[in-house]
Amino acid sequence: MTLFGYPIETVYFTVMLVVGIIILIDVLTALIFSVGIISFVLDLLPIPGSVLLYFLGFASVTGYLGERYTSFSSVTILIAAIIIGIIFSSILYFGIFLPLSRTSDSIAYATKDLEGKTATVITSIPKDGFGEVIIEMNAGNISKAAKSDENVPIAQNETVLVLDATDSFVTVVPYEPFLK
Repeated sequence: MTLFGYPIETVYFTVMLVVGIIILIDVLTALIFSVGIISFVLDLLPIPGSVLLYFLGFASVTGYLGERYTSFSSVTILIAAIIIGIIFSSILYFGIFLPLSRTSDSIAYATKDLEGKTATVITSIPKDGFGEVIIEMNAGNISKAAKSDENVPIAQNETVLVLDATDSFVTVVPYEPFLK
């Protein structure tokens, strides 16, 4: 079977090669510029451009391999390639892209964001040990292990100021408001 005057195997291979290069350029530009230039342009389409690229990629790989290594008719291979392309791009869209687009950055916080915040001691902090504090953030309450910066015991329900924050614990001092 020929398409546009070329053997269908050549068309599948060319589409596969072009789509692969476009995806590679898109990934590289996304790494360099924090946005894929090609994805940005393709997102102007009514369907997500990346889904279209992956559909073309899956369909062309399936068609090429089908033409090269099976004895099925070209029409059967084309139909199978389209179906497989739809299946895999749907899995990609509904299983990865759509759930990721629904996530919100509002619940994320960096550990260093805790520095300078006030907290309430929920488990008293001994002189040379660890207790626990709860820090109120926009995303909700965060409880962290805490130690005293000045090696003084801090009682439960006291308000403290977070001086330093690591992934494991925060370093605090008793909080004394500037204005009472």
